[in-house]
Amino acid sequence: MDRQRASRSPVWLALLFLVIWHNIAVAQNDTARNLFADYKSAILQIRIIDLASGSKSAIGSGFPIDQNGLIATNYHVIQLAASEPDQYRIEYFTEDNQTGLLSLVDVDVVNDLALVKSEGVVAEPLTMAAGEPQIGLPVYALGNPLDLGLTVVPGTYNGIDKSSYYQRVHFTGSLNPGMSGGPTLDPQGRIVGINVSTAGNQISFLVPVGQLRKLVAEYQARGGAVEDISQRIADQLMADQQQKFGQMLALPWSTMPLGDADVLQELSPYVKCWGGSNSSDNKAQHLRADRSCSSEDNVYLNSGFNTGAIEYQFFWLEADKLNSLQFYNFYQSLYADFMPGNRGGEEDVTQFECDNNFVASGTGRRTKVVVCLRAYNDYPDLYDMLFLQGTVDHSDQAFLSHFTLAGVNKPNSLAFARKFMEVSQWP
Repeated sequence: MDRQRASRSPVWLALLFLVIWHNIAVAQNDTARNLFADYKSAILQIRIIDLASGSKSAIGSGFPIDQNGLIATNYHVIQLAASEPDQYRIEYFTEDNQTGLLSLVDVDVVNDLALVKSEGVVAEPLTMAAGEPQIGLPVYALGNPLDLGLTVVPGTYNGIDKSSYYQRVHFTGSLNPGMSGGPTLDPQGRIVGINVSTAGNQISFLVPVGQLRKLVAEYQARGGAVEDISQRIADQLMADQQQKFGQMLALPWSTMPLGDADVLQELSPYVKCWGGSNSSDNKAQHLRADRSCSSEDNVYLNSGFNTGAIEYQFFWLEADKLNSLQFYNFYQSLYADFMPGNRGGEEDVTQFECDNNFVASGTGRRTKVVVCLRAYNDYPDLYDMLFLQGTVDHSDQAFLSHFTLAGVNKPNSLAFARKFMEVSQWP
């Protein structure tokens, strides 16, 4: 009898787990249905309407947060209307087919948030959670994906991503276009985050509700709408880069070897690094080892323009099978391959202006330094900086370093360049 019970125990254990997971799934489905029924009237479709055609140019989601018509959404949802108010208007559309005009009253471009306002109360406001929920808590994203109507997406709250500079909540669930700006709720119906982006495969991101609380508090303290949205964005971008580079420059910058050179390691939580080489390629004409580091988040300004990115790269090169002239030509071609890590069109930024010089490194090696700047058209005192430095005193070996900073003022860009050159060298 004991052996029979022992042989059956794995089966009973498996059945027990199946029952438990079934009950959890049923409970989540019940919660999702209840949240849908309770809050469907409060989840709005936000529409950006082209005035000339009268048609939708962009859609997203939003939700009321007070009794005076204040509604939260993402900045990227309403960006067209913020940038071109003479061409676009903002409307809401409700679950029961009601529509109305919205006015833009405030933005937090760094955290991709916006506040819009209706003349009357559209629906009962949602309540913001007082703090961050526990990791592993079931949560529910609501929004209007792909213009298909209101959808509830169950998922898991995985806490704030510690590897990113800009705060984002890792949400295990599938957000889709059109859900941006909608709320993610805990089982009690409290807002724990604002839908913002997805990386696919059940990996999505939310803006923490604490950032929305800060924006609402600033709006209420001011007592009305921002008069100049462009200036508001400029001030936010300038303050953000000042804080970021102040913190980054104060960090200890440790190094690691790459070939015979020393290169900068990861500046956490700003960048992540990856490396590679062609050392196993028997057909390679030269030897190459490289290390590339970049930030994985940025600030959305428009569909063709983002900022806030940081990247740096290092290359150790040896001629191997190339003669001196061939190696020199290959090395020179690398200089033409570098591009800024962020997008920007001619309406957003000026052309790069570059300065080339031959200087001695801290270890006395002769190097070629290229420094390029391009200015932001709408945000004076902000620039993208592209930097290259490569050794030129060896015919069969070379060390090349590069960085790009997006959305930085001149003092911070120069301070970064000085420290970068000090730590990244060929001794």
